[in-house]
Amino acid sequence: MDAIELVSILLEGNDAAIAKAVAGGSILKLCNQPLANGQYAIHALASKNSSKGVETILKNGVNVNQESEEPGNSLGFTAAHYAAAKNYVAVLDVLKEHKADFNHAAMDKWTPLHVATFRGQSDAVEKLIEYGADINCVNGEGHTPLLFAVSLGRLKDTRFLLQRKASIQLEDTHCDSLLHYALHYRMAQQLKGQYKLPDSQLDIAVLLVLNGVRPNEHNDDGDLPTRYAEVTLPSLPKALSLLFGNAVKLLCAPIELNYLTLISATKEFLVDKVGMEVAKAEELRMVLKALESERQSESRKATAPLPPVAMPTGHPAMPADLVDPTLGDPSNGKCPFFARGAKLQSSKRVQESEDDRPHCPFSMYSIRKNRRALILTGVAFFVGYVCGRFSR
Repeated sequence: MDAIELVSILLEGNDAAIAKAVAGGSILKLCNQPLANGQYAIHALASKNSSKGVETILKNGVNVNQESEEPGNSLGFTAAHYAAAKNYVAVLDVLKEHKADFNHAAMDKWTPLHVATFRGQSDAVEKLIEYGADINCVNGEGHTPLLFAVSLGRLKDTRFLLQRKASIQLEDTHCDSLLHYALHYRMAQQLKGQYKLPDSQLDIAVLLVLNGVRPNEHNDDGDLPTRYAEVTLPSLPKALSLLFGNAVKLLCAPIELNYLTLISATKEFLVDKVGMEVAKAEELRMVLKALESERQSESRKATAPLPPVAMPTGHPAMPADLVDPTLGDPSNGKCPFFARGAKLQSSKRVQESEDDRPHCPFSMYSIRKNRRALILTGVAFFVGYVCGRFSR
């Protein structure tokens, strides 16, 4: 039996075969043998949601924090990272029972909480915080889980992290605030302002200013967070400023206030239920009304296709047909999504270049793009050759 066979037995739940392996005393040895992809048995089981399999091998002495040797962004991942990536809470429960370190950082300093927030796995985010994960953990680029939730428009995760007192202060190399990230400042900068802010980010921006993020802080370029967003939403700076100034009262409202509920709020509601002064309530209502009109007007515009931009698949608000992840990182490390995608592509290029023998460009293209076409071409060549020989 080898490691992959052991994993298969555990995934199948074959009790007789599992008991035999346990009795033979070979489980620990097999679990310490890496699989072909660089993972170990515990990682394969965690990524398949096999909580029972994970528990079995942990009871037989496997290291609960064993690091993966899988190349690329997963290098150094533990079982907790793999479980968090797929929202497998049952596996996290088993790992907790065996005293897993939920703050264990991978090679690039990503913790399981970074992975969960980046993937939008809300159940895993909540479970990791419950189990003691550091809510303000910082990865190799200096990014926190809250920054990922904010940048990707994950409203539920952003709200949860703020409720659990996640820090709203960033130690950003460019002095960008969370509001700069929420309004996709660097993305708009790279596209020279030709960028439509996703509607989801307005909700994020409202949530941030209501929780103390100042809308009037400049970054090292001397720009406010609204520098590019206000081109199409000129009422946004004023709206955020008014919300920030009345945040204490708005947070005490009898209902949860977000962008949608705020634009529909009446003056009477803001005065009677929130406790705002009449003049301020009317001013806020009028500014939000103007902002919503601008948003709807922008949504109705027929926009010309944007040019291809180098960024990883899944970058917030960028259509998949405009994504070209092979071109590297044009932001020079300023955007976390550019940087991570470029790093992954770099790892792939290193693997592809390991074999430096000369290759025929046509054959390599055919192998990569269409193996069936290559086979048919070879068959046709052979038939032609044979026919030519017999015709002489």
